[in-house]
Amino acid sequence: MTASVADEQQRLLRGPRGDLERARRDPETWHGALAFAAERTGEGRVIDLNYAARFGVLWALQYDHRPQDLPLLRFLLQQQITLYREAVPWGLAPDLLLAGFLVAEQRRVEDLWLHWSAKNISFDTGLGYRIHHLLTGGVAAAVEVVRATEHPDRDRILGDITADPGPIRYTDTAVDEWLDEQRHRFPSSPADESLKDWAHHAARLGEREASRLFMTEWAAGEPRTGDVLNTLQFHLARLGFLAEAVEVQREAVGISDASWPGERAGKLLTLARLQRRADDASGAWGTLEEAAGHLPPDRQGMRQGLWRLFVKECFLLVPLAPDGGTARRWLAVGDRHLEGIPRLWMDGVLDAARAAAEQAGDPQALHRYRALRQAADAEYEKETGRPAQRT
Repeated sequence: MTASVADEQQRLLRGPRGDLERARRDPETWHGALAFAAERTGEGRVIDLNYAARFGVLWALQYDHRPQDLPLLRFLLQQQITLYREAVPWGLAPDLLLAGFLVAEQRRVEDLWLHWSAKNISFDTGLGYRIHHLLTGGVAAAVEVVRATEHPDRDRILGDITADPGPIRYTDTAVDEWLDEQRHRFPSSPADESLKDWAHHAARLGEREASRLFMTEWAAGEPRTGDVLNTLQFHLARLGFLAEAVEVQREAVGISDASWPGERAGKLLTLARLQRRADDASGAWGTLEEAAGHLPPDRQGMRQGLWRLFVKECFLLVPLAPDGGTARRWLAVGDRHLEGIPRLWMDGVLDAARAAAEQAGDPQALHRYRALRQAADAEYEKETGRPAQRT
């Protein structure tokens, strides 16, 4: 490990540790500094103004949590639950799981209701936030508490814990083993964290440069496989280092397996998307032209999604074209490749097509895409039984 990496690690932890000590000294600061604080962006997204500070305290607690920290741990888990309910419609990240683990480590049976709230946020948390969280105060004690309550989810919880009306599905030994797995996942020493984990921690704190340093150092010590390069480019792109992400993706294209149908096309589409985001429209178009030669011949087969994403990228580049003539030419290419692709209600293809036609000033194409959208909506409703979400 280089000196700069070690220095950055020490610097990065200094702030969260200081925030933890302040929180321990003065619980009155929790609501102002650590509670979920919503702000709506111009795009309609909800962001949490206190997220970085709260995650920093959670991270510091990972390495130094004590029995007397239980009220703080419960408060932090509740704020993460609120964040997910208000601003995270899908997915489950380690931030919620870390908060849940730290409360579970205290092994208090009364916390099963808080854990149930976390598990019951969404489909993804229902799968990923384990029932073991509810059982760390003792399996029999948890069953007794739930059976004695009139909570509206009483039967659902009992159904998860027991083979109702049969025996209990879990043992205290199994819960202890699960806790050991969580301790390995969230180690008690910073030295036991991988550089990749440090990169993710830094990103959650808003430390872009440090996050890039940790991730590139991690990747430098790994074989240059497709999975490693994909992780590196995705992380760099998410941080906003698009030029570097483009170079990593070029390397990924270079090692892609051309014998696997669609793999090289998929890698090239990712490269084109990164180039577009980096405002290199001409470079992105050149990449799409190369990708066209590697797309699977059957537009309606198992890899039809590649065709949709390819055409969508063509249309997304039209507003970035250097002149009107180029915009019309790119629109025509996208329009030609659109023919024969099924399920046009997927992947936002027709939204991109309509925006491209408007930008290129082609009313005939715009009229055609609106008609295709109506047909796609009807197909969606017939296939799914749900009304289409029209924009």
